[in-house]
Amino acid sequence: MFSLIKSGKVAALTSSKTDSDSVPQTTLTPAQLQYGRRLMTQEGTLWAVMNAIAVPGGLVLTGFALYMGADAFVLGLVSALPLIAALLQLWTPQFLVLLGSRKRVTIYSLAIARLLLLPLTALALLAWLLPEQKGLWLILFLVILTLSSGFTAIGGTTWLSWAATMVPLEKRASYFARRSTFVGLMGLVVTLAAGTLLDNWKKAPGGNEAHPAAYFVLLLVAAIFSLTTIFLLKRTPDIATAPPPGISRPKFQDSLIATWNLLPLRNYLIFRAVWLFAVGLVLPYYTVYMLQNLHLSFTEISILQNAGMLAMLIVTPFWGQIADKYGNSRVIYWTSWFKVFYILLWALIIPGQPFWPLLALHLTLVVDAGLTLSSSNLLMNLMPSQGAENVGYFSVFVAATSLISAIGPFMAGVTIGMLSGTQVNLLGMDFGAIQVIFLASGVMRAVSLLFFRGFDDKPHVVGE
Repeated sequence: MFSLIKSGKVAALTSSKTDSDSVPQTTLTPAQLQYGRRLMTQEGTLWAVMNAIAVPGGLVLTGFALYMGADAFVLGLVSALPLIAALLQLWTPQFLVLLGSRKRVTIYSLAIARLLLLPLTALALLAWLLPEQKGLWLILFLVILTLSSGFTAIGGTTWLSWAATMVPLEKRASYFARRSTFVGLMGLVVTLAAGTLLDNWKKAPGGNEAHPAAYFVLLLVAAIFSLTTIFLLKRTPDIATAPPPGISRPKFQDSLIATWNLLPLRNYLIFRAVWLFAVGLVLPYYTVYMLQNLHLSFTEISILQNAGMLAMLIVTPFWGQIADKYGNSRVIYWTSWFKVFYILLWALIIPGQPFWPLLALHLTLVVDAGLTLSSSNLLMNLMPSQGAENVGYFSVFVAATSLISAIGPFMAGVTIGMLSGTQVNLLGMDFGAIQVIFLASGVMRAVSLLFFRGFDDKPHVVGE
């Protein structure tokens, strides 16, 4: 699946210099578009290896942070700091002018972000060999993760604009549904393998703590796979997106004002900001709750996560068809209401026999496939342009929602620290600190839906 097309065929499709920007093109042929979409799918599938291992709040990085002595507040920072770093993407339009094309911005920024996995891997080695300096390694861990996330945010903004050009509106739902299936399958395999490794490679025979060398091996694998994605992005074609000569770097205030003045995009931004704040409250604490409160093993957690991921993969193509037929807006609204009740049920899971109730909850992640797919599709469809002009809108939208999202983990970490070791009685039931955060997230998700407006899935044109 990952073998690249032979150079002769590549030349026919991409004019022999696809992997350089020396031959600007204002349009792409159908063959180039098809080839580009294929490369984007391959890149996403390889990226899934890195993401399954090195995603903030995931199984591996959460376990690694706990090994270095992270408490609830620090675990909140693990999710909050990368989101704050996403503010760097407000300057993406300036980078676009500086580097001359969104392809260059994407490749350079993502290359830096993914190269930072190498010092993160070295850090895991140091944490293994010099465990007495865990406090220092934890600080460096947060710094590296934040820097990597900042450059990822910049590259992700221009990648979204690039993908909107590569995939026509009428093919968008079905293409990204298919791409998500490949990405999810790879993530499923890697997550299960990572959980099994952490459970079977123990620091001490018969102990519960994973051996620190396991984190080093996993992060090394993530670093190697992440770098291969850059070569695929370099070969992916794009139209010429350099601004006309003499154009000065745009001010990010201009992008802020333009985004706010675009009413459909403004309404969607407000809804998503409140929704993602509610999601951010609990994002770092699913794995912590299962490990420390429910006493599940790494293998059990990876089985649960993979069961949910597999369920999502099975239904993702159907969600693409549903979104095409009924619109992304309707899918987002009804799946969001389902997720309100989903997180409230998490608060009711208690120690004892938690695996089967959690399995049932993870299988309901079939709904997430529709919510995730439609959320990104609707954002692309609300953009006023399918060219590089929409980079400013993407940067403001993602930066604003990321900043609001970052407040959630920070506040949750403080609250969990304050409520640590206490029980809160609500409606005649006792809830621990993380369970209280689950309930608060459910309430805030419901509140966010008060800001939801029906959105037209047709591409928006400024001045309509």
